[in-house]
Amino acid sequence: MQEVRQHRRGFTIIEVVVSLAILLIIFSLAFSGISSFLRIRTYYDQEMTLQQNFRYALTKITGDLMQASKPNDANFDIILKPNDSLNTGNAMGEELIFTYYDGTNTWDIRYRMEQTNNGNAVYKVKYPHGTNPTSIGEPVTEYMKQLVKLYFVRQGGKVVVIMVGKINYFGKEQSVSYTSLIFSRNSNEQSP
Repeated sequence: MQEVRQHRRGFTIIEVVVSLAILLIIFSLAFSGISSFLRIRTYYDQEMTLQQNFRYALTKITGDLMQASKPNDANFDIILKPNDSLNTGNAMGEELIFTYYDGTNTWDIRYRMEQTNNGNAVYKVKYPHGTNPTSIGEPVTEYMKQLVKLYFVRQGGKVVVIMVGKINYFGKEQSVSYTSLIFSRNSNEQSP
């Protein structure tokens, strides 16, 4: 007697359905992982933009503040009080103004955040002491949608710079802030 063998060709429907289900699970896990990676990367890109611009602004402000000076016979502070301090005695403001004496002329140097259509940036302007600036100056940082506020806290010859930003993380906004203390070269001449 001869046995009749039947050769199976192809897969059964159950095998195909199970294979597709496993493949679907693998694809959804891979997509979820890649999506999470891209969202985290976007968050870190935003944070790095803020950090790099904060460091660069600090470098510029520190360099200028180290050169802050006034004539020997001057009766004003090197680091000027914020405008709102006249009424409140507050030493915190949204702009930093200090003087620079070049041996002939006395200049005011102002740093503050400016809002534009391209985003916000830290601006610097240099103008003759005792006058008002004729322009907003030049941007020190790149324009950033993440930059929300910039504060300067003055205490004598010390300045604390605080940069506040908003970062989107998984569809939610998070506030972040960076803080740094800067000393002026002539900080011992400052009154509190």
